[in-house]
Amino acid sequence: MLNVISFIDKLASNVLLSGVVMSNNNNLKKKNRKFFSIANLPFYYGWVILFVASIGILASVPGQTMGVSVFTDYYINNLSISRVQISTSYMIGTLASSLLIPYAGIYFDKLGARFVAAVSTFFLGIFVLLLGNSQKIISFLSDNINLPHIAIVFIVITIGFFGIRFFGQGVLTLVSKGMVAKWFGARRGFAVGIMGLITAFGFSYAPQPLHKLILIFEWDKALIVIASFLIFIFLPVVILLYRADPDKYGIELEQGMREKKLSNNKSAMDASIEKSVKEARKEPLYWIILATLGYWSLFNTAFTFHVVSIFKETGLNAQEAVRIFLPMSIISVIARFIASYLSDRISIKYIYITYVSSLIFVSLSLFLLNLPGINLLIILTFGIANGLFGMLNIVTWPKIYGRKHLGAISGFAMSIVVAGSAIGPWFFSVIKDLTKSYHLVGLFGIIITTIFLIFVLKANWDVRNDF
Repeated sequence: MLNVISFIDKLASNVLLSGVVMSNNNNLKKKNRKFFSIANLPFYYGWVILFVASIGILASVPGQTMGVSVFTDYYINNLSISRVQISTSYMIGTLASSLLIPYAGIYFDKLGARFVAAVSTFFLGIFVLLLGNSQKIISFLSDNINLPHIAIVFIVITIGFFGIRFFGQGVLTLVSKGMVAKWFGARRGFAVGIMGLITAFGFSYAPQPLHKLILIFEWDKALIVIASFLIFIFLPVVILLYRADPDKYGIELEQGMREKKLSNNKSAMDASIEKSVKEARKEPLYWIILATLGYWSLFNTAFTFHVVSIFKETGLNAQEAVRIFLPMSIISVIARFIASYLSDRISIKYIYITYVSSLIFVSLSLFLLNLPGINLLIILTFGIANGLFGMLNIVTWPKIYGRKHLGAISGFAMSIVVAGSAIGPWFFSVIKDLTKSYHLVGLFGIIITTIFLIFVLKANWDVRNDF
């Protein structure tokens, strides 16, 4: 499979656009015919990268929490597995995927975006296909393997969750975001804002077409349809249009664009020293950043997973509870646009201060869950935190550690984010079972995020540049 993709990868680089190039250039004279390359396009290819990377993140929905949650009850009802068991399976699969994601980042640096994204798209489709055929697979294994039925169900579902979480939420998302970070410099904040607009509303809307697919085809066949889309429609898009970085194709960063004058604040620029992931790990700042990003992944995933149960404490029913996601998405997009704009002009330190402060208020709103009007505070602070998280998860690494080892550095960070998303729902459920409420989660969050804010304020943010 890898050899096939490699062959197609090489072929696609020569046939992106057809047409014979006539030129007096000595290098071109050596060839009778040559197809256009992206360097010959009359516009900067980074805008294509921005568009297809946004689509790539949306294509990862089958491996994201909101995509999995649509099918959760169907797994429970049709595979004879309990909610606790499937939650445990989900956690194990996600944690296992987090251990491998750093290696995906390394391969992204070595092999490029197109190859790694193509492989991840193909295998994301394969694992979605596995889940779509899970009933048949479980039935076959039960007839031929001497294991308890529930053990076979648990193993098959865990393998499926591992695959969609690793290749979807992990690799495909990592590569798509990493491409945008590599193809944009002075306009990176603007590009990330555009990406946020597309993906935020795309994720908010995604459950609706997934539900419609289930109504039309039933749950298992709906998964097969999704797998077919990934392999036969999106995979060719990846092979044809994904590219690692402009340097590889002899293109300058943001080539052909008017030079953009930003503030004279050097701390707003990309790092002038390229650092490896080993060097980054030696710096306290890297771990402070990872802690704040990992915590929000934990909190955000758990909140989304238990949203109906959380708002039940305030007297809202299930339909009323899920309605908060639309205003949250609007706040998130606004916050992401503003922060993306500012990231090109001010030190990223101040955005982290705002981000961590919003985490404190989110935790406070959960601690004060029963107060009148607390839902407004939840919507506002949750939206701000989520918007800043999405932006910082892209722009942080080139600004502090450069672009050369971006895959390895962001890959290790992604592993922490994915691990947090695995632990979060389980942690919330344990607190709920012990205390019959989510107030203690809020108190825990206030303490942790306050400590984060102190570290962010005290951190040495000058490690990023050779001033």
